[in-house]
Amino acid sequence: MANSLTGTRIRELRRRIGLSQTALAAAAGISTSYLNLIEHNKRGIAGRTLQAIARELDVAPATLSEEVDSGLLETLEQVAAAVPEKQAERMALPELVGRFPGWSAMVADLYRRTQDQATEIEVLSDRLSHDPFLADSLHQMLSNITAIRSTASILTSVADIPVEQQARFQLAIHQESRRLSDAAEALVEYFDRSASEGIQAATPEEELENFLANNDHHFPTLDDGTGDVARLLRAPQLQTSAAKRLAEVALTNYRADAIAMPLDRFAQAARTTQWNPSALAQEFGVSLHGVFRRLASLRRAGIDTPHFGVMVVNAAGQPLLRRPIEGFPMPRHNTTCPLWPVYQCLSSPGRPVQEVITLPDGKTFMSFAVALPIGPIVFDHPMPHVSAMLLISAEDAALHMPWLSLPEARNVGTNCRISPCGECAQT
Repeated sequence: MANSLTGTRIRELRRRIGLSQTALAAAAGISTSYLNLIEHNKRGIAGRTLQAIARELDVAPATLSEEVDSGLLETLEQVAAAVPEKQAERMALPELVGRFPGWSAMVADLYRRTQDQATEIEVLSDRLSHDPFLADSLHQMLSNITAIRSTASILTSVADIPVEQQARFQLAIHQESRRLSDAAEALVEYFDRSASEGIQAATPEEELENFLANNDHHFPTLDDGTGDVARLLRAPQLQTSAAKRLAEVALTNYRADAIAMPLDRFAQAARTTQWNPSALAQEFGVSLHGVFRRLASLRRAGIDTPHFGVMVVNAAGQPLLRRPIEGFPMPRHNTTCPLWPVYQCLSSPGRPVQEVITLPDGKTFMSFAVALPIGPIVFDHPMPHVSAMLLISAEDAALHMPWLSLPEARNVGTNCRISPCGECAQT
């Protein structure tokens, strides 16, 4: 796409300065008909001709030939997909960006702001639903209000209540009012503290991700056996008890992985096996999930490894652990593509899958995924499963995993709005 919009830019700049096509063609030493083909992106342009035209238009040659911002194009694709009833002309997006980059950037910025606001509303709603303190506080306040209304209703509807009983009812209203006031003050203090401390995480899951990201997804003290999970749980990123519970699970798994797969030995084995998850699982006698987690947290100072990402979800598709990898978006709250192997494996528990997947922007990744049971096996009870997916870019896989035969890539989306499948059977 390097020169696909060069002609469009030339035409716009020429018209803007009031220069005729004939005059510009003469200055560039080409025919008017050839310039017409260039301006309609039907002929390429480079070298002296490009320099002559740029000089006549008083711009740098790179201004005419630079590539379209792929990120801007992708955002505008999302805009078109978000409002399908408008039937936006997607084929014209490159020309739109080339002719009107300012307007294109403004539309993309407005869309991002709208999405950010929608996400903020969604995560705040999720916080109201899952934050244990908020839930307890609201429940307590509703209970106090109900008790006050019920007692007051008796006092106002019954005329001949004995004095002693009236006094008990009045005392009950007083006590419930005090409790209601205390609950309201505690709730206000909670929100004030959250604002003053600059807590950005709106859900326990976000607190966990902030905590893991702050530690770059590895914990040296747990690797060398000296770390205490309880001490790590006192990190400032973990504000709520729900987040601490999630972090405790993640850290407990990390410690178990470190014990079963000691850092130096695992790093050496990973290089020797050429990063083969199955071979590593067999060598250390662990599950593929453990190997996925260990590979995704292995890269650090002194240990040079390929870039791995990992995603773990429960049977409902809710993310339990995310280690993003560059170029592969893992939305926190938006609906992700059900064609991702991590979800597909839930329909075939225990069957490992290795697959090449390509996103709508052309980025291609090698994925390894498997769904495994969790918890004890109990007769006549359904067995819960968790699915995990290890990701590595196709380029890194070809470079570092020569044993791997890369099959033909399968197209997947980033979410149900940005999908290559049109009428997807999964939705």
